[in-house]
Amino acid sequence: MSDVHRMMAGMTASTRSFVREPFTVVMLVVLPVVSIQVYGVSMGQFPDIGVFASAHPPATTGRITGAVFATGALAGVLGLFQMISARNADHRLTVCGFQGTELVAARFATVVLASLLVSVVGALSLTVLLSDPVGSPVGVFVGLTLAGVIYGLLGILVGSILPRELEGSLFLVILADVDNVFASGLFRISEDITRFAPLSHPHEIVTQAVVDGSFALSQLAPAAVHISVFAVASVLVYSYRVEAGGDA
Repeated sequence: MSDVHRMMAGMTASTRSFVREPFTVVMLVVLPVVSIQVYGVSMGQFPDIGVFASAHPPATTGRITGAVFATGALAGVLGLFQMISARNADHRLTVCGFQGTELVAARFATVVLASLLVSVVGALSLTVLLSDPVGSPVGVFVGLTLAGVIYGLLGILVGSILPRELEGSLFLVILADVDNVFASGLFRISEDITRFAPLSHPHEIVTQAVVDGSFALSQLAPAAVHISVFAVASVLVYSYRVEAGGDA
């Protein structure tokens, strides 16, 4: 079997495993809508008296922040569960001739597909729930997709290092929440700090797309750096773990 066929076989198996969990599929659709609305309504309760650093209406910033958080957190948890549920199976596949890099690529491809679905739902929900028209729906989709890919990779990495569902998912959700606080621009935090927050660049892309209808091209390069770092780390760590042993 060629490398491409082996990777496609792994991706197909991962996708089938994902679709067999209807609750997970429903959550991918429902949670972004709930998160966007909860963030927007909560932030909209604060009077616009200059408490927050953001120049945009609190409700708008809240809904954008909710969309970015839901996309990142969901993709991260999916990546985590993919790694935990597949570890022993992937170790047996390595014995049959599969390479660790092929397996992690197949798992990541599944997470990317799920992230795209979350991004579509998030972009559509944001468009419907915002009181003002979205300037650039394509920019919103790109920003949310970047958030999903970054946290999907983080989920793979955390699942390889901390292979326990409860602890790993709590860690990812808390990380995404703290990351989102830095990325939101709601508080007066130095840019020298916020630029290291993985969600800061996707958040800025979504914000400019919603408010100005423009595309924040300057944010693509730093977002790509985050993706590259997490991709290399997740491939190296997961490849080592599955080749060393399923429960090593």
